[in-house]
Amino acid sequence: MRPLSNLTVLDLTVNTPGPFCSMILSDLGARVIKIEPPGGDPLRASSEKMFASLNRGKESFLCDLKSDADRQTFLQLVDKADIVLEGSRPGVANRLGVDYETLSTQNPKLVYCSISGFGQEGPWRDRPGHDVNYLALSGYLGLQTVVEGRPWPPAILISDVASGLYASIAVLAAVAGRAASGEGSYIDLSMTESALSLLGLEIDGESSDSGDAPPPNVTFIPTYGLFACADERWLSLGIVHEDHFWQRLCDLADLGELASLTFEQRVEQAEFVKRRLEATFAKGTSSEWERKLIEADVPAAVVNDIHELFDLPQFVARRSFVDIGLHRFVAQPMTFSSGSVRPTKAPPTLNEHRDAILAELGYTA
Repeated sequence: MRPLSNLTVLDLTVNTPGPFCSMILSDLGARVIKIEPPGGDPLRASSEKMFASLNRGKESFLCDLKSDADRQTFLQLVDKADIVLEGSRPGVANRLGVDYETLSTQNPKLVYCSISGFGQEGPWRDRPGHDVNYLALSGYLGLQTVVEGRPWPPAILISDVASGLYASIAVLAAVAGRAASGEGSYIDLSMTESALSLLGLEIDGESSDSGDAPPPNVTFIPTYGLFACADERWLSLGIVHEDHFWQRLCDLADLGELASLTFEQRVEQAEFVKRRLEATFAKGTSSEWERKLIEADVPAAVVNDIHELFDLPQFVARRSFVDIGLHRFVAQPMTFSSGSVRPTKAPPTLNEHRDAILAELGYTA
């Protein structure tokens, strides 16, 4: 039995953040009914693979909330729901009559989460935005500029995924709290603040008049980074403050004259140390260096391309990928002793479950 098999989720969201949250809940056993607008989730047309990954195992119910009949049907579903996810701009749910105030009057135990770019309050609440905008406003791209000299659009949707993760944490915390209080709750989640929260380690101690930003986190450490190898591939080296890792690397790479450098000395001589490491790693292939460093118990790893991941022994042993039909999904990164939480069902076709859901509500053909 999956841990959330007693929960029903009504997911009004589209695109990435809300569906990422409900995908997690679905894998963990919740029944997720995806309430799709006329035409369906736009992600169906723009990125079929992303849609499939985000919506595996869910049920699809086409519902035009501007229609009185469809809205009444949705309200019937609310009676039996535990969680509602909503991802429109502030005010839209209220205009459609599916806001928390309306639904909680009908179902006081409902946990309702609104995911929006900037939250329900503040001068930016009605401002449009997407992931790259939230990363710009949260300071993430500013930190990237400190490291790389200019910002770049990240390879993954950081604020989208982070807000989906925070939403899953928040709704489950509210469900746990409901068990004690007997009452539901409303959650106002900001995507920009989700990205902002990831910068917490950098923000501590900063002030608005602090001038030039210091190097972020561990990026100033010359032994923590990426190095080009002879086969034109990259090797990641993960030595932070650990002198024992540094000494083992020096012994292995014939850098004995540098082995006595302490962490502080390595940082003080960062450019010199980095140049020596670059010259050293350029003499061998990435796989050779990875093998030697692992044997010496030094944290290092080759940079893998996505197509190489499927045969890596660690992921094979952990069964990290799940093939369902034509789709290959990434399983949740945790296992439960009580049973599997691996995805088992493909994403739904548009409106696939409408008849079955209507039958549950007592409608005849």
